[in-house]
Amino acid sequence: MKNNQCHSGRAIKHAGLLMVLLLAPVFTAGAQDPFMQYPDIQGNTIVFASGGDLWKVAAEGGTACRLTFSDGRESMPEISPDGSLIAFTGEYDGNTDVYVMNIDGGNITRLTWHPGADEVVGWNAAKNKIMFTSGRNSPSRYVKMYLVSPDGTGLEEMIMYDAARGSFSPDGMKIAYNKDSQDNATWKRYRGGRAQEVYIYDLETNKETNISNYEGSDRWPMWIGNKIYFSSDRDRVLNIWSYDTGSGKIEQVTRHTEYDVRHPDYGGNQIVYELGGDIWKLDLTTGVSARVPVKILTDMEERRPYMKDVSRNITGVNISPSGKRALVVARGDIFTLPEKEGPVRNLTASSGARDKDAVWSPDGSRIAFFSDASGEYELYVMKPDGKEEPLKLTSLGAGYRHTLKWSPDSKKIAWTDQTLTLWYIDVATKAITKVDKEEYENVDVSLDLKSIFDYSWSPDSR
Repeated sequence: MKNNQCHSGRAIKHAGLLMVLLLAPVFTAGAQDPFMQYPDIQGNTIVFASGGDLWKVAAEGGTACRLTFSDGRESMPEISPDGSLIAFTGEYDGNTDVYVMNIDGGNITRLTWHPGADEVVGWNAAKNKIMFTSGRNSPSRYVKMYLVSPDGTGLEEMIMYDAARGSFSPDGMKIAYNKDSQDNATWKRYRGGRAQEVYIYDLETNKETNISNYEGSDRWPMWIGNKIYFSSDRDRVLNIWSYDTGSGKIEQVTRHTEYDVRHPDYGGNQIVYELGGDIWKLDLTTGVSARVPVKILTDMEERRPYMKDVSRNITGVNISPSGKRALVVARGDIFTLPEKEGPVRNLTASSGARDKDAVWSPDGSRIAFFSDASGEYELYVMKPDGKEEPLKLTSLGAGYRHTLKWSPDSKKIAWTDQTLTLWYIDVATKAITKVDKEEYENVDVSLDLKSIFDYSWSPDSR
């Protein structure tokens, strides 16, 4: 996010009081549709991460059982081939390391102790060892793959120079792998030198073969029988594809069009994956994929209402035209506070939404801002006293919008969006006009600094 600086020295002094005054109650409604990540499956059991903890549920779905309760974050759960253990990445004790526990969540044991980050990626069934990646012996931005036994012994460093994701052949003599990982990067539809390729490394002959040769992303290889399955954006959306190790033929398996297939994993002839925050299961025998219905009914401590000091979460500052009050965006709410003495007002108090990019109109009569209260970022205006409900000006639907700028006459508002297009709206009529559009973007800057973000109105507002 872009941190705007306050343009008034007096307002900056007053900001020291935000530690006491900017306390907003945070409420979270009961979640019937939890956001789930990193699923894995063995037999009739699926494990996954949600809310920073690990859970398990029957393969056909149902009510999930919580496996971990630590304040530290757990992710990347991997069920052992015999279904008795779960290896996972745990962020305990100030570090990211490899842990293992039994299938019911007990006897959590730490296996790695290196000060760098160790991340679980799977199991080697032939050796019954946990696969993990680490940068402990690698140059910057790259990692190598290691194996370790469930009791913490037998640490092995794989021969590949760089390896981020991988899956062994059934006999354990070859491995399909990615040299790089961009799973959590924001580089959608990336075409470049760090786009993932799927390689096969023969551990007997030390021969490496690129089996994908695609300019986009081929990631998360899974060696199942005589095929290697992986996710790819060859049709512009990440879907499951397969590579036949005999014929070399590549075929598309799933055909999702709205959401990307994320973090696929497998057990037997089943593949599970994330899709729009849900878990989906693909039966390789029938070729049918379907959503796994999962409910999380556990009352988690983190969901209790509490008071939050948001003074360290300020993401935007603006000054009223009179200079008497400051406009502050902090942790998704919009506040105003006086120059010296007076009340601090939370104008939106929207714990269930994120309000951002608030700006005062030049005549001081209104404040414009974006909010995702409707599910997507839309443009709103409200009076500075907060006594009336904000007025929703747009119904644009999906997209990311930013950089609001009022015209000098306070009648129009300009903004730009994720398509690199500049727009403005007439506040009275709600008519929207397209100004210009950039065709290319810089991938190495934040969303708020993409092309067409530094613009200004003429003095006559025309």
